[in-house]
Amino acid sequence: MKFLTTCLTLFIILPVTVACADSSTETITQKMLKPLIEQQCASELKASKIWQASSFLWTAAQQQHAQQKICGCVSENALNDVPAKQLVMATFNEAAKNKLIQQAVMNSLKGCAKEALK
Repeated sequence: MKFLTTCLTLFIILPVTVACADSSTETITQKMLKPLIEQQCASELKASKIWQASSFLWTAAQQQHAQQKICGCVSENALNDVPAKQLVMATFNEAAKNKLIQQAVMNSLKGCAKEALK
């Protein structure tokens, strides 16, 4: 009887575990912070004097495309080198989250802008 119960439990749990397993290495916190990072990136970009000068002669569509490309890169790469402890703190502390987002955006914005505008 125990064997049957164990097999039945494994039969039920295993497909659920496999279905829920995410092939990416992103944590839930990273997934939660991505849109916030992208939003912060857009704000930082629009406030940047360099962005304003370089995009002055672009159409709105060109500006939007470049912004999406740059901020997409930033949101993908900003949290790559962030320690797990900081991610956990950002989950529970609003000030830590804001600081982490700002730091992550600033660290990756320049590199992503160079890459996107090549």
